[in-house]
Amino acid sequence: MRTTLSALLTHRPRTTVAAMAATAGLAAAWTAESLGPLAMITAALTAATYTAAAATAARLTLQRSRLREARRAAADTVAYLAADLAAGTDPNRAVAAIEADWPHRAETTTRRLAAAWKVAAEIGAPAAELCRRLAEQLREDEQAAARSRAQTASIRATAALLTALPVGGVALGQALGVDAVAFLLATGPGIACLAAAITLQAAGLAWTRALIASVGVEAA
Repeated sequence: MRTTLSALLTHRPRTTVAAMAATAGLAAAWTAESLGPLAMITAALTAATYTAAAATAARLTLQRSRLREARRAAADTVAYLAADLAAGTDPNRAVAAIEADWPHRAETTTRRLAAAWKVAAEIGAPAAELCRRLAEQLREDEQAAARSRAQTASIRATAALLTALPVGGVALGQALGVDAVAFLLATGPGIACLAAAITLQAAGLAWTRALIASVGVEAA
């Protein structure tokens, strides 16, 4: 199920996100049917909004994870290429040997390898040494990115906690006998509070992404 959803988010992202949001909205409207038409509409819009945001975030996280995997695979492939060249393998045969395993998502690495190959061809620099140094640089870049992700892990955890807290607050209110769901979904002040909460959550997540981007890490 998870693999199928990942494949759909990868190959048909817009359709999948829209379908998930619509399904969640219909389910929420059906659940809130006893509270009246206004509550059904509010519940549907709220569920669709959160589901679309969660699905989009999941898609972006999946894309970044696969991009990191492609970069690591490209670094390993460049290292193998350097070893083949150092062993005296014909350059054309060495390049042909790695073409089948080259990750197509690693576009930046492809450009860097092409630049190194061009330098080797134009000025006669040893291709094996250039590829070896490129592989080392790629691994150092990945290690630096991993350290940055580790340093921002607390920011991500805090953002996730703050996103989940409102749901916990509503659940606590229901458990204490306060009909928080009916207030939020079926009354004017409640709907205003709900809209303000969604807006503030969106602003908080945007601020979190800005903090993470400021240290050179892609927000997940």
